[in-house]
Amino acid sequence: MSISKAEIDRLGNLIRQEHFSISDDTLNKLQEHRISHQDSLSSIFTILCSYIRKIHPTSIVTYRIKRFESIIGKLNRYPKMRFSRMWDIGGCRFIVRSDIHVYKVKALIEQDNRISIVKEYDYIKEPQKNGYKALHLFIKCNSNERIIEVQIRNTKDHNWATLVEITDLLHESKIKELGDNPELVEFHYLLSKVPNLNTSEKREIAKTLKSFNYFGKLSDVFSRNYLKVRQQWFKIENQKNHRYFLIETNKDEPPRIYSFRKSKDAEIEYLKLYKNAQNTNIVLTHLPNPSYNQISMAYSNYILTFHSFLDECYDILESLIIESLKSESYFSYFKFHMLYNSLLFEHISNMMEEVTEAKKYSENTAKNIRKKHKPKEKEWIQDIEKQVNKSNERLTRLAKKFKLNMPQNSFSKYIFKQITFVITSKLRLKIQKIMRTK
Repeated sequence: MSISKAEIDRLGNLIRQEHFSISDDTLNKLQEHRISHQDSLSSIFTILCSYIRKIHPTSIVTYRIKRFESIIGKLNRYPKMRFSRMWDIGGCRFIVRSDIHVYKVKALIEQDNRISIVKEYDYIKEPQKNGYKALHLFIKCNSNERIIEVQIRNTKDHNWATLVEITDLLHESKIKELGDNPELVEFHYLLSKVPNLNTSEKREIAKTLKSFNYFGKLSDVFSRNYLKVRQQWFKIENQKNHRYFLIETNKDEPPRIYSFRKSKDAEIEYLKLYKNAQNTNIVLTHLPNPSYNQISMAYSNYILTFHSFLDECYDILESLIIESLKSESYFSYFKFHMLYNSLLFEHISNMMEEVTEAKKYSENTAKNIRKKHKPKEKEWIQDIEKQVNKSNERLTRLAKKFKLNMPQNSFSKYIFKQITFVITSKLRLKIQKIMRTK
């Protein structure tokens, strides 16, 4: 039974009053309000899924009901907002290849007589101050009064948004609210402009990468989580008709994924986990045709095993190396090349650790289970091998660009060759050492 708008507003005021210690009774009422969005959310989600074949087969559609901490945080950030006007409690996310597809989804919604758009915010045409881009539509099912938010993003903008949330988790920076770390806020704003960055902006990104050890922390967390998450997902794949997923994550431990056949069971577990959670982020989502690739893409900020930002990092540093070479700036060349190689070494080192852990897992698994796991183990190893091959390709590509952009002046040519020899020799020795160890 749904509660009235006046009751919802009173509940919102009660949550604000109890902000630091919310009672179980208030949480139960909040849970009742959250779940009241389920029918409308499910209907709109089903409609959106029917659009996939008209957009592109790689499109991803998920839905979630807004987390407790997100609702409570928003109520306190906007003390004058009526809780009944919080329209993003039930939300769908449509991830597509390009902005052309974003607006194609919108056109399909406008043509569908089962639903109607109540309001929209186009953050693609007018991005937010922190660089966020997406199309937000607030949609009403003609058969239900609950309003549902639909976020439509292209893959690049989705990856940027999840990276912001990863940074907020690892560095407690609150970038989404333009928090108290201006350097990280500016860092992400600049990343939202990729690939349209000037040299000065690229240098700022490189500076932040180094000062926060940003790449290293990310790579460490991803490597720590990779095999643990793949093992969990293997067990989930053997569960029939499990389409609801709870992901529990924090910066110090690998994520835990729980799967369910029914949304009701998932919500009961969500409430229980939330009440016991300490320094943990929990999301409950629904995927119609779940796969590891889908969930790790849609919720990379919870799964924490890979992010496209790693590739962007190398591209930015590579361009700075070549620009320094062209301008014959020895110090800049040395600085950016050393940073590039240190990131590459750390990444390779972490990947070797993943290989070692995969082998240990295989050796410690009983023979009858190992046979069943073999195809999956092969897939895991192939994923790691792809990353190693990428690293080799990057080095080869950089070496070719180095030759093509070498200065004509014989003295400069000699100096750059010597700098490169010293840097690459160090990297080679470090890689050989870790290869022998592993």
